[in-house]
Amino acid sequence: ISLDELLQAFGARSFGLLVLVFALPNGIPAPIAPGLSAILGAPLLLLSVQMLLGFSTPCYTARWSRRRFRSAEVARLLRPALPYIIRIERYIRPRLSHLAGGDSSRLIGALVLWNAVLLSLPIPFGNLIPAWAIILIAIGQIERDGAIVIAGMAVSVIGAAWVWFLLDVGLALLERLFA
Repeated sequence: ISLDELLQAFGARSFGLLVLVFALPNGIPAPIAPGLSAILGAPLLLLSVQMLLGFSTPCYTARWSRRRFRSAEVARLLRPALPYIIRIERYIRPRLSHLAGGDSSRLIGALVLWNAVLLSLPIPFGNLIPAWAIILIAIGQIERDGAIVIAGMAVSVIGAAWVWFLLDVGLALLERLFA
């Protein structure tokens, strides 16, 4: 399937799909590849800025729109996250939909942007919580579940506190080592 075909099928929820695809590998609590969060954080930053600016659908190059993906490639990439998504799916249903799309898409874009910045920082153990905040927000947007978006907001606050803690501890350790 091509990226363009996939996004056309999702329509207004295509931002949520792309955000989810780029955030999922970072949400796996195991080291996959060093620097992956920075590599996948860049498209998240781009998508979140588009959402923040009020774009109705993602903008990307024509080369990307023609890009075709084999189902085996996609399955291999997403397989480790499936057990977690299956657990979350029990709680997903359309509710508080005004928080999951439409006018709130700019707020969702701001949340994804904030967490994508945190995710992209080269802080050991600092990307898992912001990745899950993005994942929850994207799932909430795709499924029109405002309660899941609110859960993503809460995880976003926890993620920001965690990254701040790691920065504070890391800087204190560096100060002790080099003082």
